Amino acid sequence: MAQGSQSHTIPPPNSCTTEQDSAVRHKKNAPQNASDEARKETFACVELAFSPLDIQEYLQGVVRKQPWKIFDEHLTEDSWVFSRELNRDELLHATKRNSVADKVDWTKGVAFIHVNTNQLRDGIARTIIRAEFRGYGQSSDHFAVQREYWNLESNLALENLLVSALADHFAPPH
Repeated sequence: MAQGSQSHTIPPPNSCTTEQDSAVRHKKNAPQNASDEARKETFACVELAFSPLDIQEYLQGVVRKQPWKIFDEHLTEDSWVFSRELNRDELLHATKRNSVADKVDWTKGVAFIHVNTNQLRDGIARTIIRAEFRGYGQSSDHFAVQREYWNLESNLALENLLVSALADHFAPPH
């Protein structure tokens, strides 16, 4: 059997379902005009039997191999915050549609990605990935106030892509 960094058997990745389900239940009860605070509860999560440092280093390697323009990186022992430029199609693929967003001719966007990895019990580390999005474009509603940008809600596509990379890499061999 494969051994983890703590010399114990590697359990299959856990998707942190209880914490995610709680956030989803809270969000469903939120009012339609929910604030940015409620939006921040949208995240992807995975629990792995590896050290936070191993997980963070691997994820940084994955992101750096992508053809993404990364900027404004900030690293700490257990977190990584960075920004990523998005073209129009990437922005539309990663965000939820709504009536306001449907009236904008999008040109580009930025994703602000927050990765936190914390040591739990028994050598398990939890990684939570959140992304916030800012879209740039022109509103087709000529009577609406034109904005420099719009904050858009994640559909978890980007977060799940990163969590899947972690789960695939750190999964026990079959």
